[in-house]
Amino acid sequence: MDLQLKGLHVLVTGADGPIGATVDEFIMLRKWPPFPMRASQSLLVLEGNLTDEAFVTTAFAESTARFGPINVLVVVTTTMFFNDHYPIWRTALGHLDLIYQDSIRESFLVIKHTFQVANDHQLDTQCQLENLAIVFVESAVADATLAERTTISGSLSMLHGFLQALKRDLEYLNTKATINVLARVSHLEDVGRAIATVASHNVTGHLSGQYLNVRRLGHSSQNNTEEAKRLIVEVDSSSTPISKPFTMQHKHRVRVALSVDFDAISAHLGTGKHPDNNMSDYSAGIFAGKVGALRLLRLFKRLDLADKMTWFIPGHSMETFPAEVKQIVESGSEIGLHGYSHEGAYQMSEEQESDVLQKCIDLATQLTGKKPIGYRAPLYQIRETTIPLLEKYGFKYDSSLTHHDSQPYRLALTLPIHPPDFSKPASTWMHPTPLPSSSYPSDNKVPFSSLIEIPCNWYGEDETPLSYLPHVPNSHGYVDVRVIEQMWKDRFMWLWEHAHEEQEGTEGKEGITEFIFPMVLHPDTSGMAHVIGMVERFLKWLRGWGPEVEFWRYEDIAREARAKERPAML
Repeated sequence: MDLQLKGLHVLVTGADGPIGATVDEFIMLRKWPPFPMRASQSLLVLEGNLTDEAFVTTAFAESTARFGPINVLVVVTTTMFFNDHYPIWRTALGHLDLIYQDSIRESFLVIKHTFQVANDHQLDTQCQLENLAIVFVESAVADATLAERTTISGSLSMLHGFLQALKRDLEYLNTKATINVLARVSHLEDVGRAIATVASHNVTGHLSGQYLNVRRLGHSSQNNTEEAKRLIVEVDSSSTPISKPFTMQHKHRVRVALSVDFDAISAHLGTGKHPDNNMSDYSAGIFAGKVGALRLLRLFKRLDLADKMTWFIPGHSMETFPAEVKQIVESGSEIGLHGYSHEGAYQMSEEQESDVLQKCIDLATQLTGKKPIGYRAPLYQIRETTIPLLEKYGFKYDSSLTHHDSQPYRLALTLPIHPPDFSKPASTWMHPTPLPSSSYPSDNKVPFSSLIEIPCNWYGEDETPLSYLPHVPNSHGYVDVRVIEQMWKDRFMWLWEHAHEEQEGTEGKEGITEFIFPMVLHPDTSGMAHVIGMVERFLKWLRGWGPEVEFWRYEDIAREARAKERPAML
């Protein structure tokens, strides 16, 4: 049967070993049609460390520039073992780490980049890539004795968890993609032919998610007839099937709204004011200003994010920690306001609220050379009188509310909610709350303000679960950082997969999932030694999604939202 692989781009890892030798021989004898030209024109050999993502990135760029997207990925794996010389109880953990680095990391990287290239190609062409196949083959298949090959499927089963993890990526990528494992090949010289057979959709496209055995039809290895060369592919009944693909993916455009609330000492002066606050509480604020803030700033610089984010800084922190705030400004970060003493709107009169805004505007303008345009209310305690004040002083956006959790929206001028007065008859307070119109401009009695709201909420921040504040009833402080890290990942993943369902009827481009991902950090919390490592891991995880995920300053998100006049999200 025609394999129909002519002209396809095939990438083989570990090609310098026995598997590579058999595949290479098969290619050079022109038995595999992907290479109709001379070998020098159609074969590219790249040498390097597949556990080094920089090398993998460069290699894929060179390979795809020459041959286009990869159609067939052959991943040669290595049997995992502990040690040839020592029993397991004397084997160092570092040895096991090296094994996983060699066997899992390199497989992960080549799969990641293969699918990234395929994804980009499909989004550009709006067509599924033809004959997209992954074939795992254990290196021992090629050099083991016939008796040893009967045990190889057992060692390959160790790959099962890793292969299961590919399910999510496959089902978003290509409805026809296949992934299979060559568990056993009966003859060494048949490995190249077996890989080609399993990779061909025309031959085995009906098989995916399986551990496969390949044997030759006929028993004489010297019989050169076509019948003797035919291969029989069968499912290995002793192995658990791996998962099969399968729905198409939306293109994404995600803006991470990374922010820091530089509360420091002010956190204990306004909303955190308490008669039992003492030197210990204020000392934690000093740590935030002198240590935590600079740790975070160095992290953001190292990750090239410092000029792609926003710091909301209380006036008290600007004046108490001028050297630290100056470094933040010089890093290119946007500076937004966050009260003076972290006071809540309901703690002040309207006159006091106006005076605080004016003072903080002056401080920020002196620091940055321009008036601030963004505001976040301390402890998110904004009230109806705050919005006209922000408009009066020329602010363009607020980030205190959460009518939506992942879309910017036009902020209503008021939200007329009247709690029941239970001293009066029920008929006097059983009334619905009037809401703003679902589109801008408003077509009902609840008018919009001129402000864009960039949402934030308690589940996108660090302090409440990860900081212990003795006199604040809703603080905790002893939550494992991995719990918060996983919660943030869960939020992101749900939006990645489902945010497009909320975009129907909007002006967004068809087929593109757009959302923002707000994050609120505090130097009091994320500057602590046991937290900042998690923050770094998570930020790197976000960047690992590639060019579809970008970090934006809040002012840039607000400017784009205003230009689009995005409908209000309620």
